[in-house]
Parts: sequence; C-alpha cells; structure tokens
Amino acid sequence: MDPVALFVATRWELAAVGRALPVEQEKRIGGLRCLIGRRAGRAYWLVQTGVGPAAAAAAVSLVLDRQPMALAISTGFAGALTPAAVGDLIIGTGVTSASYDGAWTQEAGSVPCAAPGVACAQSAAAQLGIAAHTGPVVSVPVVLCRAEEKRAVGRLTGATALDMESAALAKGAQERAVPFLVLRTVSDLADEDLPLDFNAFLKPSGWLKGLLALLRHPASLAGLIRLRRQSQTAAGQLTAVCAACAEKGFGL
Repeated sequence: MDPVALFVATRWELAAVGRALPVEQEKRIGGLRCLIGRRAGRAYWLVQTGVGPAAAAAAVSLVLDRQPMALAISTGFAGALTPAAVGDLIIGTGVTSASYDGAWTQEAGSVPCAAPGVACAQSAAAQLGIAAHTGPVVSVPVVLCRAEEKRAVGRLTGATALDMESAALAKGAQERAVPFLVLRTVSDLADEDLPLDFNAFLKPSGWLKGLLALLRHPASLAGLIRLRRQSQTAAGQLTAVCAACAEKGFGL
C-alpha cells in the first residue's frame, strides 16, 4: 500500500500536522525534511517544502520521483477569499494560479482535486463540528498583504481561498498521475490587512528588513500578536482535521 504525502510550507504547519500523524522516522531527500509515520495502517510522509511555488515544485518532484504515493496533499494555512472564520477548513475542488503584471491574470487550466478525498474531508469536518468551505483554491507567487488585493484575486478567480504552493504541488502530482487534494485552515480573513509586508521576509536578509520595518511601525506589533493567535487557532483545527481524515484514510 503506497503512502500518502502531505506537503507543508513552514515549520509551524509541519508541527500542526505532525501532531496528527505520529512520527516514526525522519529522512532527508535533497535537503528536504521528511517525517514518516503511520496511522490506521497507512504510512504518511510529511514534507516541509519551504515557502512559494518554486520551492513547492522542487519538493514535489524530489519526493514523488523517489517514492510512489497514493495521494499528494497540500496542507497548512490559507487566506480566505470569501466570508469565513479563523480556523475554518478549506477543501479544494480544484487548483489554479494567478500572477500579477500590472494587473492580476488567471493562468489557464485547473488541476481537479480527488473527489473521494473531498468527501472524506467534508465528513471529517462535520464530525468535528468545524465549518468547511468547499471550492476552488488559487495560488499566487507573493504574500497578499492587503484586503483589496485579496478581493481582486477573489473576484477574478472565484476561489474560496489562496495560498502560494498548492498550484505547483498540484501540477507536479498531475504530471506523475498522483491524485491530489487541498486541505487547509484559515489563518487570515478576506477583509483584513496583514500587519506587515511579509514578502520582505522571503528575500535574502529578509528577517533584518522585516525587523527594521517593525521598528519603523511599532503599531504593527499588535497586528502580529493578533495574527499569531489566529495562526494558533488555525493550527489546532488543522491538527484535528488531519487526524480525523487519516483515520478515514483520506478517502482512499
């Protein structure tokens, strides 16, 4: 029985999913950290890709070329594009991408998500009493920090939520004929601005630039504390959902 691969971008998301899937061993594949465990008779590979589409594309290629998988899952946190609450579950029905060059444009084509996995996630959310939003997900190459940017992408794509990695992961899975699923929890809302431009943190010496930005705008500290609390809520819900879905085999 082939394992299931769950891809996350950051160590915070890795920790949240790791609490749902007891880890038995750790491997390194091309510098990637892969945690391997088992639940309900099936093996799971939990892979930290790094942030952004390039990192995600490289990670999914390395892992799926190394190990056949029954299912590839993009999981972690997401930004809502429709009315939602922090911690709500996003269940993707398909994944597309959008890019900006003076105006936002939606890339052609969408990768569908595995229907049995979607149904499994819906059942798990109902069992847990977690609000779930099922619909398309869009990936963008940068962090959208302003509510007006999120609204523009939402109007263009009709997506329920956005992230930075799912489209690249979906493409890599599709190229290798591996079924794909998106399960993410909401960490920031469609109508709220982020307290800082987090894109600065993704560049070389980004942490220094981010710290300087915080020093120049100390009022941002309250926003960062709020976002941390929201991320903690999203992490707790993500743990619960992944545990419940793993008990059901993610619909496999």
